[in-house]
Amino acid sequence: MLINQLYQKLVSIPLKLLVNSKLLPENPIKELEIDTESPIYYVLQRRSTSSLLILREITRKLKLPSPEIISSQSETIKPGSVFFLQNKQILGFGGKPVKKYQLLLEKLLSQQKEELDTRHQLIPFSIYWGRNPGKEQSLFKIFFTDTESATPVRKLFLFLFQGRNSFARLSRPVKLSAFSTMDIPETNKLTRLTRTLRVHFHRYRQAAMGPLVSNKKQVVTNILASDNVKNAIAREARTKNISADKAQKQAEKYVKEIASSYSYKTVRIMESALTHFWNKIYDGVEVTNSEMVRELATTHEIIYLPCHRSHIDYLLLSYTLYHEGLVPPHIAAGINLNFWPAGPILRGGGAFFLRRSFGGNKLYTSVFNEYIFQLMDRGIPLEFFPEGGRSRTGRLLPPKTGLLAMTIQACLRGVRKPVAFVPVYIGYERMFEGKSYIKELRGAEKKKESFGQLLGIRKTLKQAFGKVYLNFSSPIYLDQYLNEKQPDWHSFKGEVNAKPSWLSPLVSELAQNIMERINTSVTINSVSLIALILLSTERTAIGKKELISQLSFLLHLCQKMPYSTQTTFTNDSPETLIAQSEQLGTIFSVENPMGPIITTDEQTAILMTYYRNNVLHLFITSALIASCFLNQSEMTIKVLKNNLLQLFPFLKKELFIHWNEDEFIRQLDETIKILIDKKMLFRNDELLSRPHESEDSFNLLFLHAQIAKPTLLRYGIILTLLSTHVGRGDINRQVLESRSQQLAQRFAVLHSLNAPEAFDKNLFKNTISVLRENELISVSVNNNMEINSDLLSLRELILDKINLQSKQIMLKTAAWAINYWEEKEIANEE
Repeated sequence: MLINQLYQKLVSIPLKLLVNSKLLPENPIKELEIDTESPIYYVLQRRSTSSLLILREITRKLKLPSPEIISSQSETIKPGSVFFLQNKQILGFGGKPVKKYQLLLEKLLSQQKEELDTRHQLIPFSIYWGRNPGKEQSLFKIFFTDTESATPVRKLFLFLFQGRNSFARLSRPVKLSAFSTMDIPETNKLTRLTRTLRVHFHRYRQAAMGPLVSNKKQVVTNILASDNVKNAIAREARTKNISADKAQKQAEKYVKEIASSYSYKTVRIMESALTHFWNKIYDGVEVTNSEMVRELATTHEIIYLPCHRSHIDYLLLSYTLYHEGLVPPHIAAGINLNFWPAGPILRGGGAFFLRRSFGGNKLYTSVFNEYIFQLMDRGIPLEFFPEGGRSRTGRLLPPKTGLLAMTIQACLRGVRKPVAFVPVYIGYERMFEGKSYIKELRGAEKKKESFGQLLGIRKTLKQAFGKVYLNFSSPIYLDQYLNEKQPDWHSFKGEVNAKPSWLSPLVSELAQNIMERINTSVTINSVSLIALILLSTERTAIGKKELISQLSFLLHLCQKMPYSTQTTFTNDSPETLIAQSEQLGTIFSVENPMGPIITTDEQTAILMTYYRNNVLHLFITSALIASCFLNQSEMTIKVLKNNLLQLFPFLKKELFIHWNEDEFIRQLDETIKILIDKKMLFRNDELLSRPHESEDSFNLLFLHAQIAKPTLLRYGIILTLLSTHVGRGDINRQVLESRSQQLAQRFAVLHSLNAPEAFDKNLFKNTISVLRENELISVSVNNNMEINSDLLSLRELILDKINLQSKQIMLKTAAWAINYWEEKEIANEE
């Protein structure tokens, strides 16, 4: 015992000097639901003095029972006792269960059986020295890779070189009562517990380190050797009348163009550089639901599906996952990013490249499909952006379904682990690319990614960009999803590139679900809230007192009726939010004898539309209710619901709202109650009425209604153009989309904020698609629009929810534009 104590003191010296392990999760008692009032014990995979000492320091800080080695002679197992599951391995041999601790575990199970009312908690603990998983087909492990079986000398080198790159992992307590009450022999209970713990340690290590790394040559060999690619090579040679050798060289070229060159060394260098970069420009990265992902990674093949706001997204998610104790995913990146030096660096960090269009190239498609399958089959997590490109407006883009379909086909073919899709929300208080996005939407040519652009980043290092928010949404379990939507999917298992008739519609529905889940995980920050309010004013200016009142109302809505349980919002006061936004340079205060006025310049106001659009879906319901009372002093609840239900299909498609119609009605009911509580509406039986115009609550209602104005104006523009063609059938979809966009742009320049959504083709396409789905328009034989007369009543319903001045200006602008196009058509005919 004395020798053991002396050895522990000796080991503790380099530990204190060289090791600073990050604890995961950061708040284990809360996140792992550890009951501090019940007995707690610890279990480690192998005997390790350094791991024991690190655990002891962690428990001291958490005020948990101190871990102590127990004697084999102990009659009872005391709280804090430590169990070592296996002996150390030497040259790959050993690792058998430690007999002493097997007997003690058996005693602990007996204690649990005798004390059924007591929850005995066995907490697994792991320490990872470095994150190098090692290489396939390697005769020797890399000297500094993670291992708890290292000799004392080797451990010292691990302290020296990996001490600052290590992390400690506490896991959710194992429920001993589940094993002690099993109706099986006592020895079998112990066997099951031991097996469960061994599987646990293996899975958590795999989640943190990932599978062994294949070099590029092995990847090429494995893909070219697959039957799928062999058949594609033979088909290529046959259809193009070329030699098999030439077709194989072409396939090899495609593999090298696509495949990543994942390197632990590159990941370490990038992690170090990015840490400096984030600390320089951001005030921190706030992560939500990371523990859920850590647990999921131990059992599932994860496909991360983040929204795409910035080129920073590629790096941010991998960096965050690395710091959360998970292996960085392989990322699908556009071939446009494969330029020197970014391309090789991104490949080393796990990026693989794909062309924007496969262009009917069957050989390329087969190679790419096979690459995706082999990554998934090896248990390598993937990441791709379902939108396909970066959003220039702050709204989610309609999803692209190609890669999603490939992952489902890989699942049908048969991968080793079940697949889980994890939607991810990424939000910024300030964007790198804000100004370039506006230029691109207004017709400027998109700048090609280049080394010169990388050099331009230096200018941004002097600016402040606030916080970044990264939220993991609830996962979609693919097997479960397929069972619910398509129970016969099992009949296609084992097929390569299966294309059942139900695949395309199922993928489209799944993509919609993913986008809706991203929007449920939004973080509401100071910039987005102030943008909502400031952009609702006539001159992007508001008194500070009125701004505080509006912010208080929005925060009240968030607290009383959150959009989703996964939506996060600030607990800061309105005054603090204003100060934060001023610090970021998005607003400034102008002194006035009657009180300070909060405003911004025109360029920043245009940029603020991006941040407003991030959170527009959270407040559109309350804004639409308020808009019902702009031109009417009262309205029955029945009429209000009927009006807004007609708008709901448009909003759901455009804003990726996760409610169905019944849930939307419940949201209307709950929102009406809140507006009544705030005296912004009054109820008399089934009749709702607004406050008198002299009341402060009327001003609150009126300004809140303006949040919905840009959306309603856009719908009004499209319907006004269509209404002039009722019964004529002389306008096609392309002309309608083009003219709607031109009219919106003219209106924005002359009478409103010249916001980027007026230039976004997707918004107009979405609206026209919903009109077709609801049979308000249809396509005739000559591809022109046949317009249902019911569209006119929908137009009047929408225009009635826009303030009178904006409505008259829009109608006047539309009339001028229609006359302009008619004169132009006559001139062209002549």
